[in-house]
Amino acid sequence: MTWQTVMLFVAICVSTLVWDTSAIWSTVLGGLCYLIPTLLVLLTLKAVKHFPARSLATLITVEVSKVLMVFLMMLLVYICYSAVNWFAFLIGLILVSQAGLFTLRKRLLL
Repeated sequence: MTWQTVMLFVAICVSTLVWDTSAIWSTVLGGLCYLIPTLLVLLTLKAVKHFPARSLATLITVEVSKVLMVFLMMLLVYICYSAVNWFAFLIGLILVSQAGLFTLRKRLLL
């Protein structure tokens, strides 16, 4: 979650240097479309960690719900924000969703 927030900040900084205000908001929305469902997944898994018998079913359900939430949030952005810069949106979304790769690379180098 920390790396995802860092990657969203990096995406926002890049958008600030390259594009205008609408692209900055598009980057923020793209990152939040993945960051918010991840936060909800973490809170749900933390709440059910005291019930080990349900952990596998909960994990599967929560991950499927996360994918659905990401798609619904993307649809909501499409419907509600007509000035979206889709390239900036996808940059924010991809950088936040792939933040784990940067963590893995760092662990491999150490």
